[in-house]
Amino acid sequence: MRAQAWPQAGAGQALALGLPAEIAFLADHGVPPARLREAARLSERIGVSPSRQVIASGLVSEELFYRALAAELGLRFQPRSPPLQPGGDVPAILREGVAVTVARPESPVRFAVAPPPGPALRRFLAAKPDAREDIVVLTPSALAAELRRVNAGTLARAAAWVDEAGLQRFSARTGMSSAQKVLAFLLIGVLCAIGAFKPVTTLIGMALALAPLFFATVVLRLAALLEKAPVDLWREHRWQIDDSRLPVYTVAVPIFGEEAVLDQLIEALSAIDYPAAKLDIHILVEEIDWGLRRALAARELPPFMQIVVVPRGLPQTKPRALNLALAEARGELFTIFDAEDVPDPRQLRLAAARFLRSDSELVCLQAHLVIDNPDDGWLAGCFALEYAGLFDVLNPGLLQSGLPIMLGGTSNHFRTEALRRIGGWDPWNVTEDADIGFRLVRAGGYMADLPCRTLEEAPHHLPAWLKQRRRWLKGHLQTLISHLLRPGRFLDEAGFTGALTLLALLLGTLLGTLFYPLFIAMTVMAVFDGSLFSPRSPLELLCSSLALGLAGSGICAAFLVPALGAWRRGATDLWCWLPALPVYYLLASLAAWLAFYDYVHDRFGWHKTVHGLARSSRYRNRAQPATPRAG
Repeated sequence: MRAQAWPQAGAGQALALGLPAEIAFLADHGVPPARLREAARLSERIGVSPSRQVIASGLVSEELFYRALAAELGLRFQPRSPPLQPGGDVPAILREGVAVTVARPESPVRFAVAPPPGPALRRFLAAKPDAREDIVVLTPSALAAELRRVNAGTLARAAAWVDEAGLQRFSARTGMSSAQKVLAFLLIGVLCAIGAFKPVTTLIGMALALAPLFFATVVLRLAALLEKAPVDLWREHRWQIDDSRLPVYTVAVPIFGEEAVLDQLIEALSAIDYPAAKLDIHILVEEIDWGLRRALAARELPPFMQIVVVPRGLPQTKPRALNLALAEARGELFTIFDAEDVPDPRQLRLAAARFLRSDSELVCLQAHLVIDNPDDGWLAGCFALEYAGLFDVLNPGLLQSGLPIMLGGTSNHFRTEALRRIGGWDPWNVTEDADIGFRLVRAGGYMADLPCRTLEEAPHHLPAWLKQRRRWLKGHLQTLISHLLRPGRFLDEAGFTGALTLLALLLGTLLGTLFYPLFIAMTVMAVFDGSLFSPRSPLELLCSSLALGLAGSGICAAFLVPALGAWRRGATDLWCWLPALPVYYLLASLAAWLAFYDYVHDRFGWHKTVHGLARSSRYRNRAQPATPRAG
């Protein structure tokens, strides 16, 4: 872009009009003073800097703002950064906006300057660096992109937890400890040895040993049925916080190969009802994803969105990209949306209100995920039932009881400082969402429910569904193993009830999913040979009592939880898929066995779910329109 010829009017005249110094110079370069005064008044009302308001509102583009700044000070402006020296604290450099360039004999430039709107810009203007030949002015976006490029190796190591600080944290990267491997081999060996001679006795012994764990898993689900349905915070409590009290909100959107839903994503993010000057949206795209990078370059994004290119490195996972966004986050609060998500436009406002009305130990909120394409077939319909039970019954019930949950991979909202205290997400865990919730609980925080919806797309083809489910279950195994690397420390940090809940949710669900076909087969055999209802010995009486109790309560939990969830969502037509749930659970068992295979042969492999394939949409056209954004 060629430099614009700016009409000169004199800085003194602009200041005489009562404009803040950080935007006053724009009046000397063609921006109407009346528009600047309006932006200044709005920035004061919502509690942001005037410079950020004029850019975020679109009054001037980021490039035009910094071109005008450079022209006002008699400095050189460049749309692209000169080569920068690597090293230093990249987030700190971005906060101040001053970086050292690579010295070149033919150039006097020694500093690249892009002071971000706010205090850093005011300090820069106060320093009066007029007509200095050793300074070149950039946009903050150009400075950030070059800093990521020249520090790619360092940033990639930090994001992957293989730097000095990351290696001190427990992680799925290490796999099982020696003690865990010995215990697992001993247990498998003993079971195989006994099972070879007494298979029936071995199965009965396993059932008796695992019965308490399975009962705990079922009891959690049945207890959640007794909790009251979450209320509509917007209507019941009028959770409308004035814009001046709203904090800056960072939104991280990690995407890979998502050209098919890119326009839908940009539209959904643009519809968020939140002050533009307080939005800090990072669209995270992998360096090697050239197709998506070209697609993004061809689109004009709102000024509160920025494209962040994640340096190439291993593991190439969603949590590694999130760690980069966390390092650069401006927001006091932090949330994640996936590529296919369509969140309720008010979701950030409601989350901010919940955090503002709570103590500092509340570190995470989980919104409700809703499948938008349940009419694509029986698989998508069962998926919708499952999500209805999980996000409208089980999770709210556990959270109302003060128990932790396994977070969903999207629409979870955090205090940014709490995330930084624990180092962010485990980049080696393929279900980083489940893992980080328990990390936050172990660090002394607690979670709560956010009764606000985000629309999601469910895979409706079996191969895609199996890939997604086996990744989830492999990640649950990774989470279980990594948190139990030091059982004593885990029990001390999570507390007794938290530790039991984790075991029930992770170990109970994993083992129940794995052995679901076996339990069904054993129950059917016991019915036909008469031992289930006519036990002939005390041992058979004990086994049949446990089997009947567990089967009865398990069936109730398996059907009542999703049925109640569908009723709470006003989607009782999904009840037609309830008879298909036993087959759905059989497929989940297949995915669990494949997940164990993956853990052994491809522990960190990420089965990517392809989006943009939905054939129907149930809720999207009924979504409530966003309130017009201030500025």
